[in-house]
Amino acid sequence: MSKAAAAVLFWLAVGLLQKFNWHLGVWKALVLAALLGAVPLVVAQAQRGSGALTGGPAPHLLKAAVVALLLLHTGYAVAKLRHPSLIDAALITIAEGQDLRAGDNPYASQRDAEAAAGTHDTRFAGYKYLPLTLAAYLPLGGALGPRGIVLSNLLLQFAVVALIFRLGAALASASAGWLAMVLYLSLPLVPFQLFAKGVLDLVAVVPLLAALLLVERKPALSGLFLGLSLAAKLLPGALLLPCALPRRRRDRVLYAAGIAVGLLPVVPFALWGPAAFLDNIVLFNLVRPADSTSWLFAFPAARPVAAAAMAALYLAALVLAWLRPPATLAARSGMAVALILASLLTAPAVHHNYQLWWLPLACALLAAALVPQRLPSDAPPATKAPLGSI
Repeated sequence: MSKAAAAVLFWLAVGLLQKFNWHLGVWKALVLAALLGAVPLVVAQAQRGSGALTGGPAPHLLKAAVVALLLLHTGYAVAKLRHPSLIDAALITIAEGQDLRAGDNPYASQRDAEAAAGTHDTRFAGYKYLPLTLAAYLPLGGALGPRGIVLSNLLLQFAVVALIFRLGAALASASAGWLAMVLYLSLPLVPFQLFAKGVLDLVAVVPLLAALLLVERKPALSGLFLGLSLAAKLLPGALLLPCALPRRRRDRVLYAAGIAVGLLPVVPFALWGPAAFLDNIVLFNLVRPADSTSWLFAFPAARPVAAAAMAALYLAALVLAWLRPPATLAARSGMAVALILASLLTAPAVHHNYQLWWLPLACALLAAALVPQRLPSDAPPATKAPLGSI
């Protein structure tokens, strides 16, 4: 298969995930399964080129495409500032932030009426994200309302794009970094979710990308970023715990300490109302009903089997990472993408914003796989051969 065909297939697969939404959970599951099956192949190809490449000037065409796509994203975000129409989670985040300023516990509120109605239990009407999400959106969201959510997401998007470049460059070369940005920015699902819907997931994704980049060089800082991701949202951060586990025992201690420090913002809220916090952050995710974005809606009897399969896979990843940690960044990133895709494949709800958990990593991996050798513009300038070698 040509490199261009692989990129097109990836783009089409993500497009199908966007199309297969309500009442199409079975079809969405088939696409997720196909993507999951492709992960080992992409990782193998990315590793084949790893280590043999060095950063160099990227092709001008890729740079121009990145600039054009960034301008399109920015223009789309600015256009959405006129009349933002955001999802309930974004609006609830603004309201809970204001209530928090007034001294109210967001996890004991009754704002999430949809969750309470779905579970038939008012205990689950509290806030569903962790405190770092509130903190991230409070400055602009509190001052500008829904427009502040869109602007905050634009800033977070710039951070994600920069980290995708760093990942692609670390996996292969500068050319892979630029290509990774093109792949990510070309996906229509991404700006639509961020700027038209106002989803909140990038607050947790940004520190995860940083954690993977730093795990080998600065394990304590890697753990800190992972802890900050967990302090924003339990998933996808919890899935990456084995992926970022350092190889040396001393580094693992630093990694664990960093995670503990990153989780400190959660402690006051967990102590403020332990029961409400546990209900809305942990228990709700275990009892939430399946909806038609998941294949489990059509096959409810399979839900315990799916949950057990995911638990077994995650446990196996933990054991494998503990005994034989991934040796390369490509292997770590591939494990992360695989665990996230598997979690979506076995989840009772597979909403579009969840795709933002794995797309940045997948784009960096795919770019590294598609640029296994230097591009012509990456080649160093020719030098004269010594006279004795002629």
